[in-house]
Amino acid sequence: MSLLAKKKGNAGERRFAEWLTHNGIRAWRDAGSGGGNREKSDVGNNINANFEVKTVKKINLLKAWNQTESAAEKTHNTPYVVVHFDGMRDGEWLMVMDNYSWLELYKQARQPKNIYEPSRQFKWKLETLKKIMNDILKDL
Repeated sequence: MSLLAKKKGNAGERRFAEWLTHNGIRAWRDAGSGGGNREKSDVGNNINANFEVKTVKKINLLKAWNQTESAAEKTHNTPYVVVHFDGMRDGEWLMVMDNYSWLELYKQARQPKNIYEPSRQFKWKLETLKKIMNDILKDL
């Protein structure tokens, strides 16, 4: 790999990590991802994802997929190939995932959401208020 290609790849990894961070996901470029460290994701994160980031003109997708899948197996993370092709808009990425990961996301998105989930402290205050109200009603 040429020095220019390595710099382009590193810059792409940083930009993708920044994009994740900007969208509320804790992320950082893992400078040691290709080394001997356990974590092999190009972009470290707090969502148990293994990101193989490619900033390219063209790509051997199967090779990239095998790379991220192998790394994800070691860390029990979900594998993704993230691609920014030359000529794409800044901040635009293609995300590649397997069908099982996609199905899991789809099912989660279809589950009804609880609009408001009160905190434990709020529930405690309600219980306390209920007890006080019952005591007052007994005295009336």
